[in-house]
Amino acid sequence: MSLKPIDILTFTNTQLTLLARELDAEVTETSTLLSSSSPAVLQRSGIAVLNLHIASQRTGLGGKTVLELELDPAIGRSELPEHGLRVGDIVGVRNQLGGSAKKTEKTQAEKDGVDGVMVKAGATTLCVALDKEEADVPAGKLWMCVG
Repeated sequence: MSLKPIDILTFTNTQLTLLARELDAEVTETSTLLSSSSPAVLQRSGIAVLNLHIASQRTGLGGKTVLELELDPAIGRSELPEHGLRVGDIVGVRNQLGGSAKKTEKTQAEKDGVDGVMVKAGATTLCVALDKEEADVPAGKLWMCVG
């Protein structure tokens, strides 16, 4: 039995189609998780980190604001919990509300949050380059999530 060589153009088009389908499936799955799960469930799923605060803020390459986030010292430990956030992930940084927060407060926290790209992930810190040069960064206890 001999194998017939495949045309490079056909191969690349097939791969691009499969990658687009995979991306669509991942976006749909993440959107469903984000809309139907609490932050604690998202953290257990590995797509969020809770109880963060801003350790530093600086201007990075291209004038982007870069946030360095670490665990809130009140938590009592410095190492981040296990998570699946990687460099290059698009993430959102939001105010962390209590469990008794009203729907309007949650909606406002979503609007007040900022989006960016993970540029560094360490054992104790996560660095995010924000989408906007002049971003209004939320203050207080924060959480970060893929999306």
